[in-house]
Amino acid sequence: MTRSLVLTADDAGTHPDADREIAALLAGSPLTAVGVITAHVDGEQNPGALRAVELVARAAPDVAPGVHVVLPEPAPDGGFDDVVDRVTDQIDALARATAVVGSPAPDRLDSHQGTLYGLSGRSYLAEAISVCARRGLAFRLPRGLELYGDGDPLLTTPAVRERHASAVAAADAAGVRLPRVIATHRGGDAEARDYVSLRDHYLRLLDRLPEGTSEIFLHPAPDTARLRELSAGWWRKRTWELRLLGDPVLVREIDRQGIDLVGRW
Repeated sequence: MTRSLVLTADDAGTHPDADREIAALLAGSPLTAVGVITAHVDGEQNPGALRAVELVARAAPDVAPGVHVVLPEPAPDGGFDDVVDRVTDQIDALARATAVVGSPAPDRLDSHQGTLYGLSGRSYLAEAISVCARRGLAFRLPRGLELYGDGDPLLTTPAVRERHASAVAAADAAGVRLPRVIATHRGGDAEARDYVSLRDHYLRLLDRLPEGTSEIFLHPAPDTARLRELSAGWWRKRTWELRLLGDPVLVREIDRQGIDLVGRW
């Protein structure tokens, strides 16, 4: 079995400068996928989603975007009883945007800041899997937690492991496609330290990818005053991730390891 990788840029639709960079990366870098935000954290529709989809369609017309689900913060006591409607509305919004520009319809669902997983609140894994099954979408729920959970004691607890195993079994029973593992850099600027350290982190992740189809997701963005404001404590890392996707060292390492770049798992 081969090792395949979906290399994804998340948070498209949040800023025009970042959207332009993501579209350019899809046309001329190892990047193969994109997650688009169609709702703001206050629950209102994000008008930047159509802009992002238009840019992606022009640069990479065969790329089907993912639905990067956002739930309002803070969640009410007890969580969202209408989460299925909220998720479905965001899927429909992105489907309408892709229909307008004639690009492929959304093909997967993922979770902004892990809100669907229940790592810091109520879990919506059952609801997300049900929606994915009905809509024929894949879901960013890893079969294995070994890379995403590096150094996170929460993901080693029996309760989380049991919840994860049950969700994987439910997805399999419903025919929902899952990646083998997912990985990223989960810290901010302070944890990333500098560009070389961050690049070394992602190169080590490549070396550890198991057989099957996995995903590495990043949040590339240019250095602008607005993005510094929106991503305080994170903006340097985002600019470094943008730089990484154009770094020939990354390309050479993917080739050296014989990793196949693909657009879906």
